[in-house]
Amino acid sequence: MKSTLLTLILVFLTGICYKVFPQDKIITVNQDTIECKITRISNSYIFFEVTTKGVVSSGRLPLVRVSDYTISDAGQSNGNKTASPVSFERIRVGISGGPGYLIASSKKAEEAMVGMGLTSGQAKSYYKDLKTGIIANSDITLLFTPEYGAGLRYKFLDTYGNLEGFFDPQDGINLIYTTYSEHIYVNYFGASYFSQKKTGRQKAFSLSSEISFGLAVYRNEAEYVNSCLLLTGKNLGMDASFGLEYFITKNFSAGADLSVFYSSLRKIRITDGTSTTTIKLDKDNYENLSRIELSAGIRYYFLKR
Repeated sequence: MKSTLLTLILVFLTGICYKVFPQDKIITVNQDTIECKITRISNSYIFFEVTTKGVVSSGRLPLVRVSDYTISDAGQSNGNKTASPVSFERIRVGISGGPGYLIASSKKAEEAMVGMGLTSGQAKSYYKDLKTGIIANSDITLLFTPEYGAGLRYKFLDTYGNLEGFFDPQDGINLIYTTYSEHIYVNYFGASYFSQKKTGRQKAFSLSSEISFGLAVYRNEAEYVNSCLLLTGKNLGMDASFGLEYFITKNFSAGADLSVFYSSLRKIRITDGTSTTTIKLDKDNYENLSRIELSAGIRYYFLKR
């Protein structure tokens, strides 16, 4: 009789404990089951607590690693309720453009122009124009989670400098009135890593950062003393940007970016139309293509899963 009564009491207490301390479950994409207490679910993570021998430990899992989760509801007698991970747009494409400014020092180049008979003011004006150009960007990103992704980035710089005046050919006799100009193009192709964090009311704003590594290709169409030269080169480069987006709709946003691009040329190939020469540059004379950029553009998110 006592044994039967004790058994009934234990069963009764077990039922009370189950109702007071219900167990939640998380099933991962690897089909592992975590028995826990789910405390919070965000757009990217599911947060939970696990109690082991009276010790409570906290953890979190990215929703992309969760196949399913179950939240026990002690207020309902029919058991559990189930929800699925949050879906999001996986592809992000964007285009942007704006001004770019080459940050390399032009002091030595200005001194060389003064040595050819130009004034200091003419030299400074020429390189001021040459350092300021127009940039264009495009990118495509595959988002692994709502916050992180990887993709491809393309960047383009177009800048031009032009000057007319008397040049000294250093022959001790003549002064030549001619045009000196350079038209520079820099193309860049790179692989990128992207991250973003949505903020504000209704997540209407997004703060983002992106870093990429790739190849920079240089082309300079120069004219001097009625002669045309083509200077070309290429080297590795990198780009880092920070941006702010405003979501006009769920899939469409407009934003602005501040970015820093770095690359330099160690050798240049020069063609005059009849012959080609490759010149290796001294370390102090590397052609610095580094610049800062401010751009504005649009982005589109699609392929929701």
